[in-house]
Amino acid sequence: MKAPATEAQLTFVPSNDRGFPFILFLCVLGSLLLHASTFFLFQVVYPQRVTIPPPAPRVSLLTPSSPENIALLRWIEAEDPALVASDNAAAPPGLAEVRYRPSFATPRTAPLGAPAEQPQAVRFPAARDRLVPAESSGLLSAAAVAAPVQETTVRYSSALAPRVSTQNPPITFPYHASTPAEPTTLLVGVNTQGAARFVIIQQSSGDPALDQLAAAHVAHVAFVPGTSPITWGFATCTWGGDAYASVKKTP
Repeated sequence: MKAPATEAQLTFVPSNDRGFPFILFLCVLGSLLLHASTFFLFQVVYPQRVTIPPPAPRVSLLTPSSPENIALLRWIEAEDPALVASDNAAAPPGLAEVRYRPSFATPRTAPLGAPAEQPQAVRFPAARDRLVPAESSGLLSAAAVAAPVQETTVRYSSALAPRVSTQNPPITFPYHASTPAEPTTLLVGVNTQGAARFVIIQQSSGDPALDQLAAAHVAHVAFVPGTSPITWGFATCTWGGDAYASVKKTP
């Protein structure tokens, strides 16, 4: 066993003074005084908190004691939602017997787009009688035979040409123009039965009477029945010499 350590071998030599610890007493007393002064300081600097109690609840009654309350009570009675939320509505008779009918059950005409644009025909000036220059120069006599008169023709576009019947009568002229006219172009819509349902003037000839004459003739033209609901196409009426009052057809 090791021998007990002597005082020379200790790192901290204990004190042999067994008197009163004045230093510790002074530190504790100073701490108490410091805390007491701090508490007194905070009591002086910060004022005491004042608590305001909440106001007492008030109840207002709408009694018919004043004109304002009477008007408000009448307005509340008129706007009562219970009057319109009543379940006593009478059901219409036969409501359960009405069967649903979908919109596709009724056939409708299929929407059609705009017709294809046709190339615009080249406009030529109205032809003059080839005998006019010769007659003005005196080369021909008054008894010269007149040239045959060109008749009025109606041409149809590729969509309507196969459906035109060959038994249609030629165009008649209850009216004759006095000045040269351009060809009349019509937009024609033919239904399944072969009747011209729509006839719309697209290009006028310059003479409204001739335009109406062409539209009336095309409206009475018989077409071959087809499968399409509406077949759109163009009809061009080129006016010949028989459309003018100054020219008569040769027999």
